[in-house]
Amino acid sequence: MNDSTPSEPTSEDGEPTSFVEKTKNWYGKHRTTIRAACGAVCGAAVVVAVVVARQAREQNTTENTREAEDTGSADDSVEEDERRTSPVRHSVAGHTRRLPDGREIPVSGYERGGSSEDGDENENEDEDEDPGEAAA
Repeated sequence: MNDSTPSEPTSEDGEPTSFVEKTKNWYGKHRTTIRAACGAVCGAAVVVAVVVARQAREQNTTENTREAEDTGSADDSVEEDERRTSPVRHSVAGHTRRLPDGREIPVSGYERGGSSEDGDENENEDEDEDPGEAAA
């Protein structure tokens, strides 16, 4: 059990030095170099953050400008024709309708569209009734 090599390195005094002590000694010798390197790394990080923030701001500005131009043209067309136009009168072919509970019901063809100003108001007196309900 007599070991000629100690398990831990010894200092000049012959006492074993721990990792913490070695680190403290090394930091004491290289303090200014370590601080300069940390300052340079932090400075570079700040510069990168500023550049990224500027690019993001410029990108948002250009996107907002594009959106404003796009919506501006849509607003102009709405202002020109504020009145809603009725759909053109047309026939809807008969079909089947699937209800939420899974049943399918036949729906006969019907007329759709046009305006009430056409004079066709009395043609279909039960317009308020759903065509699917009328078929059921």
